[in-house]
Amino acid sequence: MATSLPLRWLAASQLLLSALLLLGIWAALPARWWPIDVFGTALALMQSLAALGLLLSKPWGRRLARVMAWAALAAGATLVTALMMTLFHLAGLYGPVGAGGALLMGTMAALVAPYLVGLPVLQLRWLGAAE
Repeated sequence: MATSLPLRWLAASQLLLSALLLLGIWAALPARWWPIDVFGTALALMQSLAALGLLLSKPWGRRLARVMAWAALAAGATLVTALMMTLFHLAGLYGPVGAGGALLMGTMAALVAPYLVGLPVLQLRWLGAAE
């Protein structure tokens, strides 16, 4: 059974997200922190497995893709919320001195949101349309 074009796009988007997560965690982060390393790497590897299941038209591929899209959305929403709370804390508590840190937190939230919030929402939409 051939994989349909929307499912191939979905698999490609999951592989992209997986690669970006692994690159971000293992190459871009300056310090190691085990919760980010373990859970982020597990999320990335499971995204890759879901993409493989979709590409091979396995029956578990769509279910795993849906679960991983929800997991990425939950992780992304949590991370963006934490970054924004930190931004407001730094700006409110430290005023002009905390503006640099607040700018950094806002930049990080702006970089994370498209991949860990927007893309999973789009993936869930694609999965709903593919059924």
